[in-house]
Amino acid sequence: MQYSLPFASFNRLAAVHQCLIEAFGTPPEHMRLDPVSQMVLAIISAQTRDEISGPAFLRLAQHCGRWEMLARMSPDEIEPVLYDVTRPERKAIALPRAVRGIIARRGRLTLDFLAEWPVGTAIDWLENLYGVGPKTSAATLNLSTLQRRALVVDTAHWRAALCLGLIPERADPAHAARMLDHLAPDEWGAADMTRHYVLMKQLGKTCCGHASSSSCPFSPICASSGLSVSRAVQGKRLEDWLRARARQVSSHPSVALRPGHDIASDGLS
Repeated sequence: MQYSLPFASFNRLAAVHQCLIEAFGTPPEHMRLDPVSQMVLAIISAQTRDEISGPAFLRLAQHCGRWEMLARMSPDEIEPVLYDVTRPERKAIALPRAVRGIIARRGRLTLDFLAEWPVGTAIDWLENLYGVGPKTSAATLNLSTLQRRALVVDTAHWRAALCLGLIPERADPAHAARMLDHLAPDEWGAADMTRHYVLMKQLGKTCCGHASSSSCPFSPICASSGLSVSRAVQGKRLEDWLRARARQVSSHPSVALRPGHDIASDGLS
């Protein structure tokens, strides 16, 4: 989806999103799990690379047979299955407790009922489960077959948002999730939220925090490029750069700016 960015209705997140699409392309649709499976995967994947969390999730699914079995399993039985994820001992405690919490409150293991609930109410309900925080609740709602309008913010997404100045320097991932969700354009639907998460995650993993940011589509104003400025100043620089970029594209619609194109000559210092 292409986004029109007139000056009067400028939205930083939409402008960042468009830059990311030009740099990385539109993310393909991914396979959606049922919401309980997605919750389990989100808990397992916390602070863990996809290439490790995916196989761990499949091992646990094979070990359990049905997720209801998690409710009967001890942490000592679960932890060896998750041997290579980050903090397996904590996740081995959280998983059965979260599953038992759903069963206790609903009578059976299902999250399908959240499809009809307001998103805010659904998030609150999920985060009352043991071990479920903002990232897991948003992933359960947005990335699963529920396809609700919630923005997932994992560690890579959070890192990218900090680097760009989209969130304050002291914003932890939990607060960042709420702030970034609020910044999302009103017209974005669940699929837009999913695509934005995937793109920001890719930015955070491939560019942010690395020694060289030359491949970053925001390299002219990237906080990793050697500039020593506060996040507030960085956020202002980002907005000025995005606005100038939008004006240039609007003035010359037939000319596409390459990712990372420096438009300082358009009035940025």
